[in-house]
Amino acid sequence: MRCVLCKSRSFEAVSEVDAKTSERLVVSICTHCGLVQQTPIPPTDALKIYYSHHYRADYKKTYSPTAQHVYRAAKTAMHRIDFLHQHSVTTGTLIDVGAGGGEFVYLSGRRGFDSQGIEPNIGYAEYAKNEYGCAIETGGIENMRGRHDVITMFHVLEHMASPLMAMEKLYWSLNENGILFIEVPWIETRDASPHNIYFKAHIVYFSIDTLLACASCYFDVLTIDTTSNLKVLFKAKHSPTALRLPSRSSVDAARKRIKERGWIEYLFAGKGLFKPIRKLSRSIEERKVNGLSGKKIADDILINWRSTTANEHRR
Repeated sequence: MRCVLCKSRSFEAVSEVDAKTSERLVVSICTHCGLVQQTPIPPTDALKIYYSHHYRADYKKTYSPTAQHVYRAAKTAMHRIDFLHQHSVTTGTLIDVGAGGGEFVYLSGRRGFDSQGIEPNIGYAEYAKNEYGCAIETGGIENMRGRHDVITMFHVLEHMASPLMAMEKLYWSLNENGILFIEVPWIETRDASPHNIYFKAHIVYFSIDTLLACASCYFDVLTIDTTSNLKVLFKAKHSPTALRLPSRSSVDAARKRIKERGWIEYLFAGKGLFKPIRKLSRSIEERKVNGLSGKKIADDILINWRSTTANEHRR
């Protein structure tokens, strides 16, 4: 068993329980590079079957998006598109890897991009094509073809058995000076319950330094944001370079950080005390979309977003 980033065999267990099922699941940190990962990594073929057929049902309890799922995804998509626009990424050919129900592909297409997507789950990919008329292909990153100006990948890299191979594929799928926008859960965040971090659907868990290390051969960093999860905007290098691993001090800090996480930090610094109130508020807000089509929900969010933005500019 070797680390998927640095190939070391030196690990330290950080958890032995699946937070979703309470079944045995060993997750460890590599003591050489600091990458947190399942040990051992599940076989690639088994992962393909799981994500194409079972993952959405396991974690969303449905084979295609509900109205509430669409509402959340569409609002999140608008924030992500704003993030791109704020960093002067406003046009070009775009492919969303792990496109889910297609809300980001649809809305980014309405906001200046020539967008398409690829999604391994059959039910969600079919929903995106039928509901939004999106160009969504059913498949994984290995099925990507052609080159693009922008690649987006939200909460996908943590599901992959080889983040290094994924970065290589992404690099060769971008045009010169292409932009890669990745979002993953942040292993150092304070707003995640200590008992709801490690589960079988996540193969690797990233810190800022380990995510940047995985990308270091192929991408330069444009900006990093940890406001909600870990978001990084990368620019493709002119040519690949050598892998740059995290420093010894970074690895030691990561090991210490993981050991120190606890309920006091989550409840107070991470505002976990207010999570039940936020969930109730969100549930009430989402009731208004019951019975609406996905396209109607996404279109209404786009209209309201534009209206709010216009009013803010007038102030």
